[in-house]
Amino acid sequence: MIEDPENQDAKTEQSEQPDELQMWVSWLQQSTAIGTDILQLLLLELRLALADSRRLLIVALLFIPMLMLTWISFTLFLAWLVYLLNASITQSLFAFFISQALGLIGIALSWKYYKKSFSLPLTRQHIQKIMGGKNSDT
Repeated sequence: MIEDPENQDAKTEQSEQPDELQMWVSWLQQSTAIGTDILQLLLLELRLALADSRRLLIVALLFIPMLMLTWISFTLFLAWLVYLLNASITQSLFAFFISQALGLIGIALSWKYYKKSFSLPLTRQHIQKIMGGKNSDT
C-alpha cells in the first residue's frame, strides 16, 4: 500500500494538535497550582503581618515613654555638666529649664508648620484662581 503524501501531512497535523492541546492544558494546570500556592502564601503572610502589627503597636507605645525619659536624661546630663563647670545649682537648673524650653519651642514650631498642611493651601489657592477667573469673565 502506497500512502498519499497529502494524507500523511493531515495525519501528522492531527497528531500535533492533541499534543499542543495537552501542552496548554498542562500549562493551565501548573499555572493554577502556582496561583493557589501564591494565594496560600499571601494569606499566611497576611496572618503573620496582623499578628506582628499588634506587637508593633505595643513597641510603638513603649517607644514614647522611653523617648521622653531619654530627653529628660539628656537635659539632666547637660544640667549636671553645667553644675560641674560652675558649681552653681542655679545655673544648672537654668540650663535644665532652657533645654526643656528649646525642646518645647521646637515641638511648637513643628506643630505650626504641619498644621498649615491641614488647611489645604494649594487646593484653596487653586479654587480661588478658578473662582477669580470665573468672576472676571462675567
